[in-house]
Amino acid sequence: MFDPLQLWRAQWVATALWRVVHGEARWIPLSPEDPRPSEGSPAASYALTTRQADAPAYLPVYVPPLPDLGVEREHLRLWRSDYQAFLRGLHPGERQVLEAWLGKGKATPLAVWNASARRLQITAPLDAVDLFVRLARRATLDTPPPPEVK
Repeated sequence: MFDPLQLWRAQWVATALWRVVHGEARWIPLSPEDPRPSEGSPAASYALTTRQADAPAYLPVYVPPLPDLGVEREHLRLWRSDYQAFLRGLHPGERQVLEAWLGKGKATPLAVWNASARRLQITAPLDAVDLFVRLARRATLDTPPPPEVK
């Protein structure tokens, strides 16, 4: 149903967004000195005088390795502009599903590794999983990793 790599990435994108909603993480404004490519995001076109809420920013997403699936650790960037465009494209019911998931009092996994079955086992409603898989596809690989992540 879902590609294991996409499902694994979606798990960590959902967790990163949950952390933002609950004040444990924040969007990182793009610094003019940042040598990493913006992957087509509007970073270069923004003037330095834009409001902070409009300034290009990204959410760093750490995706831990899952050797049993051949997944290496990754660092992703979810651009705030991509996230906002994703939200604008959702139907009201989809948006409610996303908001309900992010509003939970505890971060809960979309999927967990089932060692005996040697596969990711989905633990969330499929509509929520589908939304986060679609959103995770918008994240870009970040190389090198952000300086705040060792």
